[in-house]
This record gives sequence, C-alpha cells and structure tokens, in this order.
Amino acid sequence: MVNCKGISQKNRSCRISKGKREKAQKRDSDASSFLIPKPLSSQEIKAALDRLQGWSQQKGKLHRQFHFSSFERALGFLSGLALKARAVGHYPQESNLYNCVTVDLATPEAGGITNLDVELAHKANDLASLLNSPE
Repeated sequence: MVNCKGISQKNRSCRISKGKREKAQKRDSDASSFLIPKPLSSQEIKAALDRLQGWSQQKGKLHRQFHFSSFERALGFLSGLALKARAVGHYPQESNLYNCVTVDLATPEAGGITNLDVELAHKANDLASLLNSPE
C-alpha cells in the first residue's frame, strides 16, 4: 500500500511498502521474460484472414466490427474479450457504440500483426458466436 502520511512538504514523493515493491519487481521481471513475437508476413496475414470470418486488415491491424442484439450483450462481449486477452497477455484496441463493438488487433512491440493477434481474433469470433446465439 502506498503510504503518503507524514511526508514533509520538501519530499512529496510517496513511499511504497517493501512488499508492494517486491511484488512489482517480480511482475516486471516476469513480463520482461516474454519474447516479442515475430510479425507475420503479408502471405501469413492473408492466410489468417482467409480463416477469420468477418475480419479485414486496416491500417496495419486486424479489424472487425461486431453487432449484437443489445447494449448489454455488447458489454458482455467486451468483458469476455478482456478476460480472454488477459489470459494470453495481449490486449486489443476496442470501442463500442450501443450494440456495436469495434476491435483492432496489432502488436506494437513487434511492429505489426502477430500470431497473438490472430489467436485473439479467433477467440473474439468464438465469444461473439456464443453471445449472438438464440436464447
């Protein structure tokens, strides 16, 4: 926990408890152990798009708009996709307007589209199919 009590006016920086600092250092070292994936070639991206229903390539990213029957289902999709993204440690650029969700996927560290983006696009399609299935 950050402790800002008792800090003089000259030294306004907060002190982080030893336990929090150790957790942050471990998290940072774990994160740095991941390898940056290799960007896919144009042919690999085309082959992936052939298998990804509804997706296209726009501005160097995988792009798709999902439409749902309600605002609540769109938010459910956003929440579900956030959990799937966290599980693979890769986060999409997403936005929604009422029942429409726009998802863009790229790996900035790799400088383009990678297998992580393709994997998350497949997961997004699977999740959207579940949420759009008849009740």
